[in-house]
Amino acid sequence: MSGATGAYLALALATADIANWGLWARDFAKSPGAAAFAALIAAAIAFAGISRQVSVSRSALEHQREAASTARWWETFEWASSRALPIGEKDLPLPDSVTISTLQSLSQTTATDVQKVACAGVIDVLTSRLMSMSNEVEDSDEAAEPGASAAFDALASYVQASDGTSAASPRAEAAVYERRVLQALNSLSTEIRAFREPGVGHTRTDAVVELGDAKVAVEVTFSRTPQVVRARVRSAAQQRQDNGAIPLVLVSRYSSPFTPSEEAELRVVVAQWNTPEDNELLLSALRRASML
Repeated sequence: MSGATGAYLALALATADIANWGLWARDFAKSPGAAAFAALIAAAIAFAGISRQVSVSRSALEHQREAASTARWWETFEWASSRALPIGEKDLPLPDSVTISTLQSLSQTTATDVQKVACAGVIDVLTSRLMSMSNEVEDSDEAAEPGASAAFDALASYVQASDGTSAASPRAEAAVYERRVLQALNSLSTEIRAFREPGVGHTRTDAVVELGDAKVAVEVTFSRTPQVVRARVRSAAQQRQDNGAIPLVLVSRYSSPFTPSEEAELRVVVAQWNTPEDNELLLSALRRASML
């Protein structure tokens, strides 16, 4: 519309007699062209007003949609968290695997950090509960409570999906890592028998492994830096100063920061384990520790 108006004006000015501008302007004002030009201007103004109204309406509608979506998200979150951690004695909790899967879905359907952190907070509580129940079981996973395996599988999926986001739960990451290491112990070799060690007192031992007549304690740590691994080894060595204490294998994601002679003095061997491909490293560390 603005292009047509411009073309019309250009044509009109091109054909106008500049010397008699006033006369031309008076004649033009009386001509049908002036009425058409005024109509064009009025239409342009009306179109601009309608466009602004449409833009405002679209913005308001989008805002309403976002607000409704956010409200639905929080309703689902509150339902899942209240069913996961029921307050009333008669309230039946959801299976942990269902709650964790729901939280994983919620964490992936929002872009706000507040909502992601809210998911991580509930995952932290659920992880602590799962680990507490797991520590009560001394035998293998076959004797674990029903649903525990599914819950840990769901937790592993959540950890993978939330990695590097605000929804990530360090507690869940550590729990999944520990469980994978303990599962690996049972598949290393037929010469090994692994027993889950329940948390007792101040000890942080997670399992005891038998290699022939020798016994080795196993502690799993999800330390985030090699420096923390070194400090944890020193602390563990001090806690095991009793001559009767069996040697310890500290499993971490990093290689040992100690020489073999230092490990022999500390009676602690560091085993690096990240995936089942590191099973041989873990088995070698257990064998070395059994000879300390």
